[in-house]
Amino acid sequence: MQSSIVAKLLKVLTIISETRKPLTFSEIVAQSGMNKSTIHRILAICTQEKLVQFDKQRKVYLVGSKVFDLVRNAYSGYDIQAIALDDMLRLHAQVEGSVTIGILSGMEVVYLRILESDYALGTIQRPGMREQVHCSASGKALMAFLPDNMIDAKFKDYNFKPYTDRTITDLPAFKTAVDEVRRAGFAWNDREEYDHLVGISAPVFNYLNEPIAVLNVWTVHARHSLPDILNWSAMLKEAADNVTGLIGGAPPEIDALKAG
Repeated sequence: MQSSIVAKLLKVLTIISETRKPLTFSEIVAQSGMNKSTIHRILAICTQEKLVQFDKQRKVYLVGSKVFDLVRNAYSGYDIQAIALDDMLRLHAQVEGSVTIGILSGMEVVYLRILESDYALGTIQRPGMREQVHCSASGKALMAFLPDNMIDAKFKDYNFKPYTDRTITDLPAFKTAVDEVRRAGFAWNDREEYDHLVGISAPVFNYLNEPIAVLNVWTVHARHSLPDILNWSAMLKEAADNVTGLIGGAPPEIDALKAG
């Protein structure tokens, strides 16, 4: 069965979008395995629809403006908390803690939605609550997957306010925590902001490999110690990975984040 024009068009777009340099007509033909007449017809359609643009001076093809418009419109139109809700509900049914989703706002994490634990935890949290990044699992998860030089810039003149005797109080200690988060794929908070709260957080990434949101599970230490809630980390990471997949995202390569 011959492949459809749509499949062929997608193949050509993929070749053009994944290349490290703009391609000539002959190079596209060679990489696609299709004949010249077919490639000519597909490129004509793509150029007309602005999916591909042709540089007449260099005689090469590049991704067109329409592709970027489609991506921008898709990302400007979604509500991350609505997209994440099903995975949050599933996670909420699996663990004995509260489940939240948050985003970075300056050097604070703002929580958009909170699913309270079915068990009385003695602490009530509401949408809109904020936490500083250095003393929260969510803050560590969002910061850890930024490039090292960006972390250094963000924490220039930052006040590492101590909330408990477990709070991280300087940048070297925070960067040590960042390395641990990168290796594990999630972050944890062991009574670093409040003496009675523990939590774990996993980031959600966009198509640029940037952390744009974080899923968090928290509970009170009297009910669950940190080793207890670390047993929920696989379920938390699966939920965050699912949300990342729903928005076409992917995590960054860790080596690409490291300075030098």
